[in-house]
Amino acid sequence: MRIQTAIGAGLLSLALASCNNAPADEGTTEAAAPALTELPVSINATMVGLIDNSADYIWTVGNGDMPKNELDWDLVRSATYDMILGGQVMKVPGTGEFDHQWTAEENWQEWADQLTLIGQDALPLAEAQSTDVEAWRAIGDRLIENCEGCHNAFKPELPSEGILHRSTERESRGISMFD
Repeated sequence: MRIQTAIGAGLLSLALASCNNAPADEGTTEAAAPALTELPVSINATMVGLIDNSADYIWTVGNGDMPKNELDWDLVRSATYDMILGGQVMKVPGTGEFDHQWTAEENWQEWADQLTLIGQDALPLAEAQSTDVEAWRAIGDRLIENCEGCHNAFKPELPSEGILHRSTERESRGISMFD
């Protein structure tokens, strides 16, 4: 969770720093903001801290472990937003050794866009607090296909640069994420 907060804070800082407060040129309705050219962390950090942690909430609900209250549903909804944002963040190189190489590939960009679409499709379920396990499972299955497809194409040995996902022991022991 700490890395997810750091990534979110870094992205927010970059977004705010890139805001262009200068008046728009005559004849235009908006001033163009400069493009984000590099993340302040590696794509691996983004995958572990943003994508992987958020995916757990989607998979958890798809496995029938339902949120128990509004706070739990907020966590699930936030996870879908993270997935939507994460797909687009993955399109920007970061500080990792292969980040510029990966993001230059058209296939990488397509996998990232699909990740965003999966999050967009999950959002209405989260907003409706849907207990339709099959609908959640279908989203989770698409997410698995996306992750595995991208990893097979770009990271077959699943390197994480030493950045590790939080323990999934609770889940493996059948303990709810929402307890």
